[in-house]
Amino acid sequence: MTGERAAGSRRPSPRRRTLLLALAGALVLTAAAAWHWQSQLIGLGARWYLSRIAAREEARGDLTQRRDAVARMQRLLLLTPIDDAYVPELFDLLTAVSTRVSSGQIDLPWAAYVYTSYQRDLILQRPGGVPRRSGNDVESAVRDYVEFYRLEKRPDVQGVRLRDLTGAPQGKSFTVEEIEQAAREGRDLTQEE
Repeated sequence: MTGERAAGSRRPSPRRRTLLLALAGALVLTAAAAWHWQSQLIGLGARWYLSRIAAREEARGDLTQRRDAVARMQRLLLLTPIDDAYVPELFDLLTAVSTRVSSGQIDLPWAAYVYTSYQRDLILQRPGGVPRRSGNDVESAVRDYVEFYRLEKRPDVQGVRLRDLTGAPQGKSFTVEEIEQAAREGRDLTQEE
């Protein structure tokens, strides 16, 4: 048995080794690309998910999840609740803006402005939400906002990253008491470690 290999310790052939190395290299490159473009991938995933919700609820004639998402946005922006007639189109607006927000092309304050302006115009120009714009028309309106206000991705903004979705802390936070005490003492909390 000195010249024979044990049954379980076969070495892969050179061809198989080359294939495994190529596969591992492709996997590493794919992972690196996904990490680099994670903001765009998150935006595409959000668009896909929100589009599926809209399509499923359209088919059933239901508004439950879309109404919840729009109501959440209304609360975040301190707006009054909106009539159900406007919910489908505003949900389409959220879907259209989501990709741009996640990539950093539109930052959150501008996204809030686009949403509130669109909602205001929707209520003033089409009371009752009739006729309803298609998803492509809403996307075109968002594109018009981006072009009119020259909204571009800022080089210092990364967009939405995986850590943003996981809730990982992104820096030191301070309580109100710590901030007030530092102000009384003339200390700058942002410069301390």
